[in-house]
Amino acid sequence: MENALYPGDYWDSRSSDRKQWEAVINLFLKPVTTALLQHLHLKNPSRILDVCTGTGESGLSIAQLYPDVQVTGTDISPRMLEIAMAKARERGLANFEVVCCDAAAMPFDDHLFDAVVCRNGIMFFKNITEGLKEINRVLKPGGRLAVSAWGLLEQNLWINLVLDTIAAVTRRKLYNQHVPGMFHCMQPGVMADWFETAQLQSVHEEELTGIVQFNSVDDHWHYVTRVSADVVNALSDIPASVQEIIRSDVAAKVGRHVIDGKLYFQWSLRVTSGVRA
Repeated sequence: MENALYPGDYWDSRSSDRKQWEAVINLFLKPVTTALLQHLHLKNPSRILDVCTGTGESGLSIAQLYPDVQVTGTDISPRMLEIAMAKARERGLANFEVVCCDAAAMPFDDHLFDAVVCRNGIMFFKNITEGLKEINRVLKPGGRLAVSAWGLLEQNLWINLVLDTIAAVTRRKLYNQHVPGMFHCMQPGVMADWFETAQLQSVHEEELTGIVQFNSVDDHWHYVTRVSADVVNALSDIPASVQEIIRSDVAAKVGRHVIDGKLYFQWSLRVTSGVRA
C-alpha cells in the first residue's frame, strides 16, 4: 500500500536542504515536540514510534529524554533516515533505530508500541484515515497517538505571503487546502474527525502558536523555497526570471516584519491526540 503523497526519492532530494536548515527547523518546532510529548502522558513506556521522522526529529529528542525506551523512526526517504542515524551516532543514542516504510503499511506486529508521534507529516498522507488505522493497529491497547499539523494558512504569514505572491504573479489559483499538502489539515476539528473515524478514543485538540525568526530577508526566502514543500512545488515549473520577480515582491512585503535586521513571524499549528481502545 502506498499512502505517501510524494515518493521516497522526492524526499531524498529534499534531505540536503533540510540538513542545511536543521538548526532553524529544530528551533522553530521544538515547542511542538514538547507539546506532542505532553499529549502522550507517558508512564514507563518501553517502545515509542515516530512516524515520518524525516532526519530524526522528534524521535531523537524522545530517545535522548528517555534513554531506557526503544524509539523507532519510520520514513519513506532512505536518505533522510541515513541522516537521522548519523545524528543518533553523533549523540551516542543506542536506543534509536530507523525503518524505511510507508506509514500505511508498516512492518510491525500488532500492539507493539506504547505511544506514537507524527510531527508535521500526516498532512502528506493520501488517505489519512488509512494511515491512522495502521498506526492504531501497531499501538498497544490504551496507547496514545499525538500528531501535529500546520494551523490556518492565514495565521502562518511566513509562508502565506509567499504562496499569495506566487499566485498573484503567475495568476494561478490560490492554495487548495483540499489536496494533501502542508495545510491540508489546517481547519479546526478536521483532524479530530479523522481520529474518530479511525476509532481512536478520548480525542483532544490543541492550538499552538509561536514565533519563528529568520536572520535576514534572504534567509527567509532560501528557507521557504528549499524546505517548505508547498513553496518548492509551486516554484518547480516557474522560469527563473519569474521567480526573481516573486522574490523581489516577497522581499518588499516582509519588510514590515524586520526588527534590527531580523524577521519575526507568528506561526500556528494544531496538535491532536487520541487513545487506542
